[in-house]
Amino acid sequence: MFRFILLSFFLVFNLSLHSQAFQIDTFKPSIAFKEVNVKVINNITIVGNKTTKDKIILRELEFKIGDSLSNQELTAAISQSKKNLLNTSLFNFANLNVALIDSVHANIIIQLTERWYIFPLPIIEIDDNNFNTWWRTKDASRINYGMHLTHYNFRGRKEKLTLTAKYGFTERYRLQYRIPYLTKSQKLGLDIDLSYNRRDEIAYNSLNNERLQYKDADSDALRNLSNSVTLTYRNKIFNTHAFTLNYSRNTVTDSVVTLNENYLLNSQNRLDYFRIGYQFTSDKRDSRNYPLKGSFLKASITQYGLGILSDLSLLNLNIEAKKFIEVKPRLYLAGSARALLTPNKNQPYLLRNGLGYSSFGIRAYEYYVIDGQNIGLGRVQLRYQIVKPTSMNLTGLAERFGKFHYAFYLGIFNDIAYVDDQVGYPMNSLANELQFGYGVGLDFVSYYDIVIRAEYSFNKFGESGLFLHFVAPI
Repeated sequence: MFRFILLSFFLVFNLSLHSQAFQIDTFKPSIAFKEVNVKVINNITIVGNKTTKDKIILRELEFKIGDSLSNQELTAAISQSKKNLLNTSLFNFANLNVALIDSVHANIIIQLTERWYIFPLPIIEIDDNNFNTWWRTKDASRINYGMHLTHYNFRGRKEKLTLTAKYGFTERYRLQYRIPYLTKSQKLGLDIDLSYNRRDEIAYNSLNNERLQYKDADSDALRNLSNSVTLTYRNKIFNTHAFTLNYSRNTVTDSVVTLNENYLLNSQNRLDYFRIGYQFTSDKRDSRNYPLKGSFLKASITQYGLGILSDLSLLNLNIEAKKFIEVKPRLYLAGSARALLTPNKNQPYLLRNGLGYSSFGIRAYEYYVIDGQNIGLGRVQLRYQIVKPTSMNLTGLAERFGKFHYAFYLGIFNDIAYVDDQVGYPMNSLANELQFGYGVGLDFVSYYDIVIRAEYSFNKFGESGLFLHFVAPI
């Protein structure tokens, strides 16, 4: 445990010291702009927001009508406001221009190209740790299908309404409604998430750092009902506080309990619990999709079980920090450090911590899982922009789809991780010792938050391979 804490501290300390396909055009002041060093914002005109309410756009600006700013301050505020608008994921393009009334007073003109907001899309997805794990078997039974209806920018207020009906490997019915602004001050928000899930096959344990699967031919191996309410408070542009209350009910068959008596804790086949949590996020990245400059910090504390409904009492502490630096034009350095701590050793397997699940993993270990209670993960990557963010127009399509942007990045990377396992999962040989991976990757970034990564990586055992991912590397 001491080694793990020391490693986590080392990763976070070093980071503290030391999606971008869209174009951020630098505002170029005219000669007339430079004549007087102070500008007063006389008016703000917004063009192109057919759906989005003006107040949602004004919330993201670093200035307001009546502000008096130096030329340098105004130039910086225009650049940051453009990034803020694009990071809302409401617009494909955003341009801010200054129209001088006289040498001191100026109007700001905001030109926007809105995205398409309603997506009734069929679901065809792989239900596995990652695409690479699935590709080894190409098991068609692990494919989910169904319908996913999402209305982004619902009512023009940046709200998000999602309805999901999914079948196949996992059956899921889900309603999500995100209201970022409940009050006139646009600081308080509310998220509601209701879901029901059932699966006839689950991973009930791990052996030799691979998942052990159980499939029930006659019943559902796992059923889950989950209801959450989250209150958000965004007092500043970059900082968000979130408070969550969740109720969850989980049931498994007797066969699952026989295979792993601790799957739901204490040989029981039903586990009901409340979960409360607090999360603080400070996001100063230039792009949330594929950042090149800026910083990101997220810290959370979550308590599973409140002393009612069950004997479950599990505390999770999570901290994640990222830093993005432009070394020189077209050359970028990125680093991240994440630590996940759980003081309780007796975790139900359903709520286990581990590397190798979803995007929380170490590169070159895509075929492995490393279960444990405490995790430290560090990543560093040097990227070169081989194709600058480029805009194109496709004739015959609406502007929201026909006008798009893309970029390519070539990078080298190195990951390091340590998983502390005090439970002793069967043959969990990759736990309790340092693991690392390194390699080279090519990233394609485009509009609507599309990222496709192809990486050739090596781990400490000399194993190597070509792996695909669909989120930003850091």
